[in-house]
Amino acid sequence: MIKVHSPIDIEGIYNDYLDEKQEQNRINRYEGNEHWYHASGAGSCSRKLYFESVEKVQPTNLFDERTKRLLSLGNLVHEDIQNSLTHTRNRELYNRDNNKDSLLEKEIKNKEKGTEFLVEGEVKIEELNVRGFYDIVAKQGVREQQEVYLYDIKTCGGWSWKMKFGRNKKINTSIHYELQLGTYGYAIQKQFGQLDGMYLYYYNKDDSKMRAVQVPLTYVSRAYLFWRNINDEHKQGLPEFRTGISPVQKWQCNYCQFLDHCNPPR
Repeated sequence: MIKVHSPIDIEGIYNDYLDEKQEQNRINRYEGNEHWYHASGAGSCSRKLYFESVEKVQPTNLFDERTKRLLSLGNLVHEDIQNSLTHTRNRELYNRDNNKDSLLEKEIKNKEKGTEFLVEGEVKIEELNVRGFYDIVAKQGVREQQEVYLYDIKTCGGWSWKMKFGRNKKINTSIHYELQLGTYGYAIQKQFGQLDGMYLYYYNKDDSKMRAVQVPLTYVSRAYLFWRNINDEHKQGLPEFRTGISPVQKWQCNYCQFLDHCNPPR
């Protein structure tokens, strides 16, 4: 296929828009909170977390434009799924019930018989200096019979999906996602006094397949232990290089935004 020169650089305009959107998101979420560890960093390289939240250095090994666009697709999927739970689904349930009821009456009825969804909620774990935003909390039932479930949405490409769910799937030694979910789970347990289940919800960006994976609740205590060890280690200064911890896997160094500050051994 012959590449055609466009009189308008739509790709460049879109890239600039994503940069502005990312910067605004950084300001809204993190400005003034730089001293907190990010819950999404659970299971990450200890040196990376040190540069990010202790020394607070500026990342220099930034994502290229294509990677930024792929990450934006993942964010759009997150938003669509969350919006479907908090708006469309509930309104449809209300309308099926009784079109004559007021919105408030319908909200009350829906909560009494079904599920209340909370999305994009901020959590802070003061004793661990960890802060983050969970994707979905589902509160099902009422009062003594209520159950609380936690979901984290993960988007991936076809190759990653095949490695995880295909016939010849490979065992993934990384527990980064599980520890991240366990971090949110620890905060949810403290907030609601219970947590009845945790799930990673995968979305394949190549063919739109979706699949839930249940994560054992034992990852709540494992996440707590991870962050406690990180806090203790960072009190001693920048951690040494230790394969399996700093970094977790050697190949990750090439994609780390703090590569220029770290200078890992080759």
